[in-house]
Amino acid sequence: MKSGWGVVLAAVLAIGIWTATAAGQHPGSVGPSGGSPWHGEFRMTLPLLVKGVSLTEAQQAQVKQIVASHRPQFQGLLSQLRTAHEQLAEKLYAPGQVKAEDLAPLKEQIGQLRGQLAQEGLQVALEIRGVLTPEQLAKAGQTRRRFNELRAEMRGLLGAGQ
Repeated sequence: MKSGWGVVLAAVLAIGIWTATAAGQHPGSVGPSGGSPWHGEFRMTLPLLVKGVSLTEAQQAQVKQIVASHRPQFQGLLSQLRTAHEQLAEKLYAPGQVKAEDLAPLKEQIGQLRGQLAQEGLQVALEIRGVLTPEQLAKAGQTRRRFNELRAEMRGLLGAGQ
């Protein structure tokens, strides 16, 4: 019974993160030191799937090493992204007129940084995937399908898509 509630709680938390991202908001801390840096489905499900496949101690150590080795890249990219967002906000809320072309360079920079974060996250996902056994990958696939079912059910309950 406990594990069933754990899956539901994890799904609710992940959906909260997903909806905040979909709305253009950024959850408080992002990255290997304070959350997951991945965009889209990777971001909300990879950590849950890794926890749900019963990693051995050796695999846990490998996953920690993978995340630690990518942490500096994530921290650097996230710092640059925060700076670019702050610069964009300053321009948007400054007195005087602002045109879309005034913001285009920052918009492009933010897009590039998000792309780099997504690429880094994908690399981490691939490296972690390489640590898993075929049985663990199958279990992760089952968990992912169930997670997607729960997300669809929650959307239906909340009336999303109306």
